[in-house]
Amino acid sequence: MKQKDNFLDELKWRGLLYQATEGAEKIFAKPITFYWGNDLTADSLHVGHLLGLIVMKRAMKFGHGPIILTASGTSMVGDPSGKEKERPIMSREEIEKNKAGIKKQIEKILEGEKFELKDNHDWLSKVGLLEFLRDAGKFITLNSMLDKESVKTRLERESGISFAEFTYQLLQAYDFLYLFEEHACVAQVAGSDQWGNMVQGVDLIRKKLSKQACALSWPLVEDPETGKKFGKSAVGKTIWLDAKKTHPFEFYQFFVNTEDSLAPKLIRFYSMRTEGEIGEIENEWKKQPETRLLQKELAFEITTIVHGEEIAKEVKKISEILYEKTKQEELGLKDLEFVKVALPYAKEKKRPEEFSLLEGLMLTGLVSSMSEAKRLVEQNGATGKIIFEKFFWIKKGKKDYGVVEFEWK
Repeated sequence: MKQKDNFLDELKWRGLLYQATEGAEKIFAKPITFYWGNDLTADSLHVGHLLGLIVMKRAMKFGHGPIILTASGTSMVGDPSGKEKERPIMSREEIEKNKAGIKKQIEKILEGEKFELKDNHDWLSKVGLLEFLRDAGKFITLNSMLDKESVKTRLERESGISFAEFTYQLLQAYDFLYLFEEHACVAQVAGSDQWGNMVQGVDLIRKKLSKQACALSWPLVEDPETGKKFGKSAVGKTIWLDAKKTHPFEFYQFFVNTEDSLAPKLIRFYSMRTEGEIGEIENEWKKQPETRLLQKELAFEITTIVHGEEIAKEVKKISEILYEKTKQEELGLKDLEFVKVALPYAKEKKRPEEFSLLEGLMLTGLVSSMSEAKRLVEQNGATGKIIFEKFFWIKKGKKDYGVVEFEWK
């Protein structure tokens, strides 16, 4: 089955069209300029942001031109959406450092695509307070601002909300107004947690300019078992796109370990494959869900997009050796050097022949006590072997591994 005829239909079949303002179908019926923005709260994007970049890639296939906003201006204020308390104030130096890291990731993932990168600090830093109040504040009512869920939630708490974060929605609305006037940007897209802020922008353009713009959102991905926002590992670690923050092997395994109940949704959200291609994979997977075919196909594709095909092949190979009984080959020295930091890992100054499995279990944190380590070894629940006279390779149970690297030479 081929690609859909228009962008919104493509989003619909994937389950990605959650909300849209009036006129969105008509506006997106022809190639347009639209924007998607991110505050610079970290030096890397995570898998939640990745969905936004995938949506950008899809939109470009239909001829739309995205502006991606690295929003260092609003990062100085802080978005209250989804936050229980005030965000800490960030320095300009920290924001610029974060911007550099995120810009690099965006350019890598969207390499070869036609898009624009802009920073709202370029215009927000130049507009005066009186001008801002006249051009934005006059057209947005206090009632509409207080009605936003992010504001209501914070007002119910003892800590409340600062005036700075309260006015964040005005700044985001002004961004849309500026881009509409200066760059003919007629739409804004984002996750559903930004819906209220986006609608403020649409309303501001309508009230001030008597012109139509639109907004559309995609649903936030939640684990159907826990209800928690997608993007964290089983132990609560954020899954970053930066290989130094989340190792590519850990990144790959995160998608491989997706629950069966969530996998069909994720492949529609994140994969660039067509409806027909996804349907074929899904039908094969349903025959033998224990093979995790759907999860593996998604994991390889997403790892390729983020880290490149060479690294995706390497982590896939390592995963198969570690976790599939049919794969009997050993890990090579290159494989071990690559994957060691993604597993429970420790360094040891003893010679390999002086080192024991009990020490390895404790050093890597695979057990919490020496008594647990002894019990595991006595019950044949853990094994260890020296590889290349450099590593002590530990296997605990069926799926847990650890590595100790010897530094005696």
